[in-house]
Formats: sequence, structure tokens, C-alpha cells
Amino acid sequence: MTDQQKEFLRLHIICGENFAAIEQKLSLPRPTLTQWYEELRPERERIAKIRKIWTTKKFTPVFEDFYKWYNELERKCHYCDITESEIAELLESGKLATKRIATRGRKLEYDRKEPNLPYNDLKNIVLCCYWCNNAKTDTFTYDEFKEVGKVFKSIWQQRMAK
Repeated sequence: MTDQQKEFLRLHIICGENFAAIEQKLSLPRPTLTQWYEELRPERERIAKIRKIWTTKKFTPVFEDFYKWYNELERKCHYCDITESEIAELLESGKLATKRIATRGRKLEYDRKEPNLPYNDLKNIVLCCYWCNNAKTDTFTYDEFKEVGKVFKSIWQQRMAK
């Protein structure tokens, strides 16, 4: 994907600008934008999934801010360091079982470090696994749960090694 195509996607899909405005900003003809729109379908669909997350949780007033933050996230649990691929590996090998796997557990979730603050403060949001998110609830402080996460990490490492 070229830099111009990335900018086209940013302007149109992320910022919501129409083709007429993008034609002027990028000095490109409409047929080129139309062609790119079709060619970049997989990327548009990926961005749409991110937008759905943003819409559901009402993370920030501006989608572009959330999108940048989301793309910079390290894809592992903030507390215990497990990744989605490691979760999949544990599930497939039978080293992890939960009755909720149909609805939760396969993907990382969003946790508010301070549960009384809203989701719209991205500094307060971290990715975490279902198990950490479920255990932390609003009972433990962020710093306390960082310690609990170390125990979970050790357990995951032991299971992965077996």
C-alpha cells in the first residue's frame, strides 16, 4: 500500500471525508479513488472492526485518536503478558478450558486501570486477557493487580512448557 493510499484510507474511512474533499486534498481524480476503494477492501474491513470496538465502548470522541492508540498497542495482556496466539495454543492443546470460551477468552479485552474512570481516557485503558479482567474486577487497584498478573504469568508459562 502506497503512502497516498494510506492517506486516502485515513481521510475517507477514519476521518469520514467524502471523495470530493479527498480529490482536492490529494490532487487525484475520482476514478483513482474509486479504484482504491475497491482494491483496499481488506484494509477497510479491518478498520471497520476497530471502529466497531470504538463505537461499542465509546472510548474517545474522535475515532482517529482511538485508531492511532489501538494500532500502537502491544497485543498481549498488560498484567500477565499472555498473547492471543498463546491463548489459542493453550486451548487447542487442551491445557486451558473454560465454560465461557464461546463468548469470552479467545480475544484480549479492555480493562480500565482505574475502574471508576470512563473508557474515554485512553491512558486508563489496557489490553488484558479474560482471566485477568475477570479476576481484577473493581476490587484490586492497578498496582495490586500488576502483582497478581505475575502469578498468572508464571502459571501460563508452566502450562505452555508442558
